[in-house]
Amino acid sequence: MKLICIEGIIGSGKTTLVDWLYQYYQTKYKALVLKEKFEDNNLLELFYREPQKYNFLVEYSFLINRFHQLHQCLQSSDNEIIFADYCFRKCLWFAENNLPKQHYDLFKEHFYHLEKELNVQPDLLIFMDVPPQKALQNIEQRNRKMERFISLDYLQNLYSIYKQHITQLQIPTVILPVENYDTMYPKVIEKINKFLL
Repeated sequence: MKLICIEGIIGSGKTTLVDWLYQYYQTKYKALVLKEKFEDNNLLELFYREPQKYNFLVEYSFLINRFHQLHQCLQSSDNEIIFADYCFRKCLWFAENNLPKQHYDLFKEHFYHLEKELNVQPDLLIFMDVPPQKALQNIEQRNRKMERFISLDYLQNLYSIYKQHITQLQIPTVILPVENYDTMYPKVIEKINKFLL
C-alpha cells in the first residue's frame, strides 16, 4: 500500500487535486480517497472569529480527529494507493502557527506520542505551493461560511511555516509551484508515475 498525501495551505486546492487523482488512478489501481473532515468540527468557525479564545481547543480536536481517521483507515485498508488531502504532520504546523509557545510545547509532546503510535509516514508528499494571495482568492470564491474570517496575514504566516518545514521532511517530497491549475495536473501525474514505477 502507498500513502500519497497532498499538502498546502488553506485554499490551495488539495481536495480538488485528491479527487482528480482518484478519478485518474482508480482504473489502474485499487485506490481510496481520505479527506479531512473539517466540516464536522464545530470549533473551526469559532476559532476563525476568536483565535486566541479557541486555538487550544481547535488544535487538539484536529489532532485527535486526524489520528483516529488515519488509524482507522490504515488498519482496515486493503487498497494499493490511498490519496489523502492532508498528512498527520500538518497538526504540528498549524499548532505552531496558532498556539502560544507554552501551549505549543505541550502540544508537540502529545503530537509525537500519537505519531509514534500511528507509526506511518506518507510514501510520497506533494506540496501545492500556492501563494497566500491566490489561496485567499480561492477561499473567497468557494465562499464557505466558516472561512469568511480568514485573513491574508493568517495565510502568509501559515505559508511561511509550511515552507520552512516542508523541506526538512525525511520522506519523498515534491514541491509543486501552482501557477495554473490546468497545467499542474499533467506535472503531478508525471511525478506520481515515476514514484510508482
